[in-house]
Amino acid sequence: MNTDSYHSHHSPFGAFASFTIGLTDSQGGFGQALRGPAAQNVYIGYKQADQKAWQLLPYFQPSRSQEAAFTGVEGEATQARTMQALPADAFTRELGWCTDTWRANAGCFGFSLLTPVDRIADPTRLSKARERFHLAPIVCGWIEYDNRAGDGAVELVFGLGEPERPPRPLADSHPGLAGFATGTSYGYATRPAKGVSLRQGFDIFAPKFFDYRGLHVIGSESALVFTVPAGRRRRFPLVLGFYQPDQATTGMPTEYAFSRCFSGLEDALDHGLNHFSEYEKIALTRDRELARSGLDEHQRYLVAQSTHSYLGNTQLLRSGPEVVWVVNEGEYRMINTFDLTVDHLFYELAWHPWTVRNTLDLFVDRYAYTDRIKVGTRTVPGGLSFTHDMGVMNHFTPEGRSSYECDHLHGCFSHMTMEQLLNWVLTAVTYAEKTGDKTWLRRRKDVLIACAESMRRRDNPDPRKRDGILKQDSDRCGPDGSEITTYDSLDVSLGQARNNLYLAVKTLGAWILLERAFERLGLSDERTAARSASGLLASTLTTKFESDTGFFPAVFESGNRSRIIPAVEGFVYPLYLGITEALDFKGRFGPLLQQLNAHIKGVLKPGLCLDAKSGGWKMSSTSTNTWFSKIALSQYVVRQLFPEAMNAQARAADKVHADWQRHPGCGSQAMCDQILSDTGVTCGSRYYPRGVTSYLWLLE
Repeated sequence: MNTDSYHSHHSPFGAFASFTIGLTDSQGGFGQALRGPAAQNVYIGYKQADQKAWQLLPYFQPSRSQEAAFTGVEGEATQARTMQALPADAFTRELGWCTDTWRANAGCFGFSLLTPVDRIADPTRLSKARERFHLAPIVCGWIEYDNRAGDGAVELVFGLGEPERPPRPLADSHPGLAGFATGTSYGYATRPAKGVSLRQGFDIFAPKFFDYRGLHVIGSESALVFTVPAGRRRRFPLVLGFYQPDQATTGMPTEYAFSRCFSGLEDALDHGLNHFSEYEKIALTRDRELARSGLDEHQRYLVAQSTHSYLGNTQLLRSGPEVVWVVNEGEYRMINTFDLTVDHLFYELAWHPWTVRNTLDLFVDRYAYTDRIKVGTRTVPGGLSFTHDMGVMNHFTPEGRSSYECDHLHGCFSHMTMEQLLNWVLTAVTYAEKTGDKTWLRRRKDVLIACAESMRRRDNPDPRKRDGILKQDSDRCGPDGSEITTYDSLDVSLGQARNNLYLAVKTLGAWILLERAFERLGLSDERTAARSASGLLASTLTTKFESDTGFFPAVFESGNRSRIIPAVEGFVYPLYLGITEALDFKGRFGPLLQQLNAHIKGVLKPGLCLDAKSGGWKMSSTSTNTWFSKIALSQYVVRQLFPEAMNAQARAADKVHADWQRHPGCGSQAMCDQILSDTGVTCGSRYYPRGVTSYLWLLE
């Protein structure tokens, strides 16, 4: 029985496109560069010989026929007699890492979509054949029926209803394809064969008007219909494709990388059918890997759902001979939001590490800036940092400017200069260390040195007054504003950058990584300075611990007493890279690690950072606004470094986190990141890629 109702992305790599379905009684379908699911009726189901009505998965809504727009007379209402949605107890659904499969009628009927995850080398080094294989803007699938026990033929249907854009039969342009396309943008196909037929008209389930081939191409509904004879079991391949041949972005003109590999939509669909078995093999391999991972069913679901959403937000572009990698920020569609880049890092380094380097280089070459900082009533030279993002909705903003950040603010939409500086350092060193790309590290040596100096100055321009904590706001905030963090819509416990515990431990992580990078580069003076800075910061942090309560305050000013989970987030980087010297409870950071252990054990309790109502993790004791991606990242750190904190309630919470995503509160928008912990209702960050931090669980 299917008790879950949620949309999932089904997307090619780098196409910023999705075939989204899965929310009960809701539409979905093909979407390109959308902020949420498309609004097309999706018809998937079967009809046995003795049935009058088609039995369809519930991914459509009743629609009015377009016939009256031409005839002036309302057509007879036939939908209720010719089609009906399967109730929840009549089908099952299983989301794998790379598959999404539905079954009904005692398993006789089946439908699946395949979105394979594979390791992809830098496209500039791929052969033409492998470039076409990896960058194909397609999603594969199949539809089947086991009619071996049947007495009559069974029909299967895969179709689409989109009133505003009538489709075209693909056979008109490619005789080797049976299916339909909407313009040149997207379509679906199988091979022409016995038992495969096409329908198009105002109502594909009760057709009335037929041209010379049995279609009515003025109609807005289309479908492939497959016949399975009695005594046979048949599975039919499907390929869903997307295409955009022209300029894809403004501000910095680019085109989709796949447009250089494929001549058009028909070429991509034909390719998908030719290589169907290869794509299916990859998808099934990934499914088996996740199934054998040791994660429980709720964790496996979260990894799978987040991977699907990540892929739906990816975009691989070409600017002249160069490739440009983009991950769009879900419903906001901001380009390469750095707060997401630093969290996607772990997944990307496993599957396509060159994308990390590509993004880092674009931040340096186009989205770096040097500012001044506010010290009392004065401004003094600050240093190098980077913008929050590179633009929005396929528009690259001017050099050194983001689409998000504004002046004279204290909350949302203010600048994130401190955090983005740390994000570049952490991403860059993690990339270089994990891949061994010392050539790139040497090329960016001066940037790392400049970042280190910028970090010191944001502590205090006067070396004699430094304690290691970043506390100087950028003059980009204006005289009345202050910097914020990636937790922009949360309260001061995590929203304020200045004197913030979360950002301080993240700074410590950055210094630990800089020490390693400078050692690799043979820069002994810089290495010594980085080591000294991390020691100073760790020592300062130990003085902030409240021995009477056993907690750190979230902010080191104004008597703050909020408690936060991301106090441990900065240790994810040395943990991921295996820098064991920094993780030793008997080593130089031992006193701080002991205090963090006490802190995290204390906060993972109901009423603090476990929601008293739902049991889910929440970032701050003083807010129900939480982020799943950050929960997943923090869990990785806590389970590895502070396992004593994982009490029974903390361990049980992943069922809560999965239920948030599996039901309409979040499920109407595929993977959602920002959620109210007491209700499980999304309050932002919908259709979102960042949940892919859950990939870290597979490394434990």
